[in-house]
Parts: sequence; C-alpha cells; structure tokens
Amino acid sequence: MPVGRFSSRNLVVREGAESEDIKAIADRNGWVFAGQVERDPGAGVFYEVKWDPGNGGSVHYIVDEFADVVYLVVRNDDQGAAEESADRIADQFPVRRLDDMLEEFDASVYPAGWAKALMRLGVGSPLVENSDVVTRVRESVEHKDARVRRAALWAMVYAEWPVYRALLAQMAGSDEDPHIAREAAQAVARFDATEETGR
Repeated sequence: MPVGRFSSRNLVVREGAESEDIKAIADRNGWVFAGQVERDPGAGVFYEVKWDPGNGGSVHYIVDEFADVVYLVVRNDDQGAAEESADRIADQFPVRRLDDMLEEFDASVYPAGWAKALMRLGVGSPLVENSDVVTRVRESVEHKDARVRRAALWAMVYAEWPVYRALLAQMAGSDEDPHIAREAAQAVARFDATEETGR
C-alpha cells in the first residue's frame, strides 16, 4: 500500500465524530480500504485504519491513546498533495481548526483541562511553526502543575518544531520533576537524531 515520505498536518477529530463517519467519507471519495492495525497498548501501538485514496498516497485514521485524541493524517511522496488532501478532508469531516484549539486552550483554567487542551494543540499543530502556539507552550513549560509541564513537553515532541529544542533542553536541565527532566532529555536526543538524519 502507498504510504509516502511526507505527512500532512494531523487533523484532530472532534468529539462525537464516529469512525463510521470517516468510513462514509472514504466510500464517497472512492478510497480503497488498505487494512488496519489493532491496538497493542503494551507495545505502544495505536488502533489505525488505512485507505488508499488513489493518488499515490494514503489516509490514516489513528486513535492515539497516549495523547487521548483521534486524528487523521495523509501521507504522500508530494508534500503539497498531502496537504491538499488534508484540506479536502477537513472540509468534509468535523475536525478541530487551529483557531478552535487555541480558543479551547485559552478557556482552560484547571490543570487537567489545560493539559488536555495542550496535548490536542501539540498533536494538531501545523507543519510550520506558529507563534501563537509557541507562546502557549512556553507559558505551559513554567506551570507549577507537573501535568501541564509534561503535556507541554509532549506537545513539543508531536509538533517537532526546531524552536522547541531549546525549550526541551531547558526542561531537561531545570524541571523539578525528575521524570519530566528525563523525558525532556530523551526528547532533545530525539530532536538531534532527527536533525542528523534529515527526517
């Protein structure tokens, strides 16, 4: 099945949307079912359904239990084609727009809701660095609640923007929670390895 070297932004699905809804879109657009991956929590494998949309790429529906979000992503050997396909899906399916996620984040006051909104923002970040998102992540790195700081860490990992490397290094060296500091150090190593391989 085609997979593609490039990925579109992740389209975070709104609560209440069902997997049957995306299947209906697949049928309407003539996507060919290309299999599914069953969840395996012990191995860190999420449930995933894949389709071949017929343009040399693939569409993936992923239930990410770690971030507690469901998202769609398009892969293609052409970056522009991947994003164009994602735009078409976003016009047909209830997904969270960036502005929606920023508003939801700003409305979150308590740590649990703040962390959840932050994870959603990280998973659904655009491919190109966005200053509004970065500002909110920076604010969260300094939060007194460890849940929010850890969510900030993983939001940066999901987005993979170069600007986040320094923030992660800061967390690795100064976060008072040793678990968070260790995860931040691992994230920095991952950023550096990705840069070296050009991925």
